[in-house]
Amino acid sequence: MQPSTVRCAAEAVTVFVATSVAALAIMLPISFSSLAASLHVDLLVFNVPRAMTGAAFIAVITAAITVAIGSARTARWTALVALVGILVNHLALIPDSADGHLDVLSLPTLNFIDALLAGVVIGALAIAVWNEPPLRTVYLFGTLGGTILGDLTQSPTDPNSDGFSGTLGGTLPLWFIAASVLALAYFALTTASTPRWSTETAIPLAPVFAAVVAYTATIITALAVASHKTSAPYLIIASIAAIATAVAAALILPGRDGLLVLLMSSFSVAGSLVITLPRSGWVDLATLAATAAGLLLGMRTPRPLVAAVSVLALACLVLAADVFAPPATLTATFGCLALGSVAGYCLGTSVPQSPPSATVGLAILFVPSIGVALSDSNFGHLAYSSSWYRTADVDRGVGPGVVAIVVALGCAIAVLALMRRREATPTVSP
Repeated sequence: MQPSTVRCAAEAVTVFVATSVAALAIMLPISFSSLAASLHVDLLVFNVPRAMTGAAFIAVITAAITVAIGSARTARWTALVALVGILVNHLALIPDSADGHLDVLSLPTLNFIDALLAGVVIGALAIAVWNEPPLRTVYLFGTLGGTILGDLTQSPTDPNSDGFSGTLGGTLPLWFIAASVLALAYFALTTASTPRWSTETAIPLAPVFAAVVAYTATIITALAVASHKTSAPYLIIASIAAIATAVAAALILPGRDGLLVLLMSSFSVAGSLVITLPRSGWVDLATLAATAAGLLLGMRTPRPLVAAVSVLALACLVLAADVFAPPATLTATFGCLALGSVAGYCLGTSVPQSPPSATVGLAILFVPSIGVALSDSNFGHLAYSSSWYRTADVDRGVGPGVVAIVVALGCAIAVLALMRRREATPTVSP
């Protein structure tokens, strides 16, 4: 094997690990199991959705600023500094975790820092790898796979946790973060400087505006639905708002870059309602494999309308599971596999030409949608809780499934309209 081949393979692994660390840092609380007795835990649980939304904003802002700088090396160093910050942030927990109490540090504050730094990694690495198709594909898979894995991870206090849940334990292992830091440091130090991508130095504002529209409306709608989820008028208004904001954000982005926003907006609602528990440990790996297969298939045969229909089918699966209540293990297994394959295909079939636009679409998955708010009708507010782990034991009724179908149908119509309204751009090859 040639040295250049070895380096390319090692660099691909580094990008995958770094993006996975960042996505998991956003999706999981910084600490849960080791500090279960801390007085700060209730506040942490309440603030996790806000931290995730902040991470989404930071990812887009970082991508927009870094693309204006136009240097892949700068992007790598930015991601490296943020990863070092994540490592230091996790190391800060060690002195205070022995007795289960925090003496000086604020757990919610550390979690916010963790999420925001992870957002910087997601945004910077998008710019660092975008002009290299193999690394770009690895980046997309690492970000999406880490997001889905974090979404599937069971509650760290659950004694029956299986698969990756027991390994993650509600937080990231330090060795995993340290390995990503060391690997990325090596490539940041040894990668030669490259010429600027273009003479354009202005920060692209369209992705930032699109993120403001999409993320703000999504979190506000989810908060409102979490408080009034049994009210039919709220569900109707929430469904309309989810569709309208996705369309508005998609139209702000240039060309057909908004297709990913539309697909991920509808997927975030339906995907947040898929039953994922109880399941066997092998399902986690199979879901990641399904995600990779869907991503590659979408990049090789991009069919945005097919992707939109697949999200609609996923929403119908959610409704059918709620109505007919098939065996729980079977529902969770098929649900997780469908979750991975649909998410992968939606991403692969609509990869934008612009990395900041891609960051807007990817980061939508970090913002809790109305699907999260509808997952458990008894919880009463939007927070990191048992409602995020969808189990067949909860009787949700038909409301959540119907909302998911309406949003998926509305976004599918918007996908068709956008494809007719705007000219096709060259496809992004894997």
